[in-house]
Amino acid sequence: MVLRILIFAFACTSLLAFAVGCGSTPAKKYPSVYDYNPAFRDDATTNTKVTGVNFLPQFVDRDGKTIRLKDFEGKKNVALFFMRGMTRDPGGLCPTCSVQTSRLVANVGEFGKRDTEVLIIFPGEKQHAAEFAAKIQTTVDGKAMPIPVLLDEDFKAVDRLGIRGDSAKPSTFLFDKAGQVRFAYVGATSTDRPSLAAIYKQLDEMAKP
Repeated sequence: MVLRILIFAFACTSLLAFAVGCGSTPAKKYPSVYDYNPAFRDDATTNTKVTGVNFLPQFVDRDGKTIRLKDFEGKKNVALFFMRGMTRDPGGLCPTCSVQTSRLVANVGEFGKRDTEVLIIFPGEKQHAAEFAAKIQTTVDGKAMPIPVLLDEDFKAVDRLGIRGDSAKPSTFLFDKAGQVRFAYVGATSTDRPSLAAIYKQLDEMAKP
């Protein structure tokens, strides 16, 4: 009799716990760049084919100014980083994109030493341009953004490059001063991105005569 009571009590407790678990949805945690440290690829090599800068449409900055890659021809190399884009999740930006952006900001001087302009691209609908501009006012530590962050309106560049996927697949493209693509990497997942070391290596190779 006692055993039956114990079994019945255990069953009721388990059922109650299950019901409570099913009735509540735990809050999704969005890690900050301070407690999230994804490892990007040191061994990243070109894995897709892209033509020169004239292949891509223009972008716009947060003030609505038109930016074209062709404007940098004969002046600087260009490191083009496509982020996943504006998301519907709380916070508006994917955590891995925030980490990559923070790393690029912290190391913008290394790109300067290599005569390279860094451009960060967020694809999104043109109607969300104001929202995009509001979110890209500062870096995660509150300082002014030292790198141009541009909007790919209505996913024009994303579609031309064939990198759609939950807005866009994280992608990196390096153009030399002649406007030729020297490195093109499209990530298969959110964290599949070239490391800074891999990018520096490519830029150093581009500088060789």
